[in-house]
Amino acid sequence: MTHTTPRPTSARLWSSLALATAIGGLAATGASAETAHANHAAHADHGAETLWLAAGEGGEGGEGGEAGGDSAEMSVKDMDAAYLTALSLIEGHLRSGIALYRDGQTEMAQTHMKHPEDEIYTDLEHDLDERGATGFSDELAALADTVNSGAPVEAADAAFEAVLDRIAQARTMVSEPAAAFASLEQVLRVAAEEYEIGIVDGEIANLHEYQDAHGFTETVRAQATSLAGSEIGSEAEAAATVLEALDGVAPAFAKGLVPEGALGAEADARLIHGAAARTELAVLSVK
Repeated sequence: MTHTTPRPTSARLWSSLALATAIGGLAATGASAETAHANHAAHADHGAETLWLAAGEGGEGGEGGEAGGDSAEMSVKDMDAAYLTALSLIEGHLRSGIALYRDGQTEMAQTHMKHPEDEIYTDLEHDLDERGATGFSDELAALADTVNSGAPVEAADAAFEAVLDRIAQARTMVSEPAAAFASLEQVLRVAAEEYEIGIVDGEIANLHEYQDAHGFTETVRAQATSLAGSEIGSEAEAAATVLEALDGVAPAFAKGLVPEGALGAEADARLIHGAAARTELAVLSVK
């Protein structure tokens, strides 16, 4: 449904959007990967999306505080984009996890399946309820249990698809295309930050964050593919631009989810930042 007045949203979720915007600003000013890594290295154990969410926990910014301001003053598009971004970050974790599980990397898969509920879903749940979306805590738990128990891949795939169905339903609470495209950019900004934590000087510094970056970019690809089917020309064209931009990210993940040895010069977060910048331009053509 189309919103005509600002919908309430949690201060934490809005503050998350504020930090994602700040991340985008860092890239736009041409800051180096080394600078970004230095700014976020202290959060490497939890990843950039955790830092992205933590802005709403209080501290110097207070409850929503200076980082994001009063959510009631924010535009509907921005609140919707923050909501969609949180959903995509959950999906991105799970995409990494299921890919690892299919590849026989059970222990690595387990960590990705657990993080969404611990780090993101709890903060999102209130917003799901406010928007009239069905929660999916049970589906998340079932997927984690399936992977933790070492169940057959077919069972894990079925549990994964069940979560994706719930996420897809939750996305229908937002009908504004501009918010959907803005969310794609935000997810790519977070992916770039995760990559900068995961890869330093062409070497693996934090494998989990590198894998998250892959999952987030693949989630953007899946969403852009869906949007490319729009009957509205400007939306389909913008989605095609995003997909083309993502093709340029491929070298960053050329050695797969569990790379061996040095990744080399092509392992550069600037590829993801570049895709985010192109997505940002594509957003401008979508009303």
